[in-house]
Amino acid sequence: MNDCKSMPTPMHSSVKLSKHESGKPVDQTIYKCMIESLLYLTTNRLDIMFNVCLCSRF
Repeated sequence: MNDCKSMPTPMHSSVKLSKHESGKPVDQTIYKCMIESLLYLTTNRLDIMFNVCLCSRF
């Protein structure tokens, strides 16, 4: 790991995601289904993996 080269992330590193407590509530079942579908797509589309995994935290 000492000789590794860094790679840029596909997203600005200064952006911090957090829950918006006063925001409009969403249907958790629909959100979960969307994230599961996107996670499935990451097996073939590695360029979206970082963003999908970041969104799946919420």
